[in-house]
Amino acid sequence: MWKHREDFDLIMTVDVPDDSWDGEVGLVTRLFDRLDVEPDATFGAICGPPVMYKYVIDEMRKKNMDADRIYVSFERRMKCGIGKCGHCGVGHQYACIDGRSSTTGKP
Repeated sequence: MWKHREDFDLIMTVDVPDDSWDGEVGLVTRLFDRLDVEPDATFGAICGPPVMYKYVIDEMRKKNMDADRIYVSFERRMKCGIGKCGHCGVGHQYACIDGRSSTTGKP
């Protein structure tokens, strides 16, 4: 649904495609080499395995994106969704109930 919107650019990639994939193939960090980013008009959203967050955030920061314009999904770490299990905890906040946990840009 997002790829059909005309008010922003969506670029998706996978490391290992299946037979139905017709998009980009490779590590997401390789896409940054060809991106021309206007930092004040750009937001980044990261969803994937937590190990990649650091590297993608590093690439976004190299493009001069402010930390408050970078959004990271912690849904892979959530279990209960109500702040009881602690799996999505970042510091003293929980992604499942507090939403964005900080503006540090760190996972």
